[in-house]
Amino acid sequence: MSEQYVRPPLLAREAAPAWLAVWRFRLFALAVLALLVVVAVFVFRSLTGATAQDPGIGALSPLLVRRG
Repeated sequence: MSEQYVRPPLLAREAAPAWLAVWRFRLFALAVLALLVVVAVFVFRSLTGATAQDPGIGALSPLLVRRG
C-alpha cells in the first residue's frame, strides 16, 4: 500500500482592499513614466551629441530647424 497525496483544506480569505490596487497601479504608472524619461534623455543626448558635462546651447544646434 502506497501513500497518497491529501490536498490541504482550502481556507477562505478576505479580498485585498480596492485602494491597494489603485496605489499599485499608480506606482506602476510612475515607474513607466520614469523609464520613459530616462529613455528620452538618453535618446536626446545620443542624437544631439550633448555628452559633455556643460554642453551649452551649442548642443541644441542639430535639433534646430535651419531656414533659408
